[in-house]
Amino acid sequence: MYIDEAMFRDVYHRLIYIDCEEALEGLADTLEIIPGATGVLAYCFAEDRLGTSFLLLASAKKTQDGLEVGPRTEEKYARVRFRDVRDYEYELASEYGIDFTGYEDVPELMSVHFESGDKKMRMLRELEMLDSARNLEFPDFVSVKALKEGFLPEVVWVRVTNFDKDTFYGTLLDPPKQGFGYQADQEVYFRGYNVNDEVVFILGASEEGKE
Repeated sequence: MYIDEAMFRDVYHRLIYIDCEEALEGLADTLEIIPGATGVLAYCFAEDRLGTSFLLLASAKKTQDGLEVGPRTEEKYARVRFRDVRDYEYELASEYGIDFTGYEDVPELMSVHFESGDKKMRMLRELEMLDSARNLEFPDFVSVKALKEGFLPEVVWVRVTNFDKDTFYGTLLDPPKQGFGYQADQEVYFRGYNVNDEVVFILGASEEGKE
């Protein structure tokens, strides 16, 4: 499967193998490229504002017997953005019996230096309820339906920043093209509703329009 086809939860905080043989030459200053390498071992995390990123850990060689992994890079922060790897195929390293032995420090390293220090943001990224509507490159962006009598439904993106018991709050990135009365960068809220066993997120009134 290509990274661009994955669900956020499939790769988030996972150790994965990325099949990218043609890109290895450009990584020679970062990783020790083992003979016959076919890709890299990487760890996926999310950075505030920058979105989904991948920490490069080692070169790797896919063989009939499994996955041969090279030495871990000495660069602590050798990372690439989602857009740099979106068109490559990937597999979970666990499918090859590769675990976090030797990489135990990676989650905390990324947590301390790159991931959000905001507890609510961390909780939001762990909330599987939002996964079906997340933007894979920017997982804090959630697609939400705008509804209003006399208008056709429209899907908009909201950068979610907070939540309470049954409501999510955030910033509207792209207002509806019809005259719903919303503005770009407006603070909005939305809620999830179960429709035919699927969760649909519906945009609520603007802050100014709340009763």
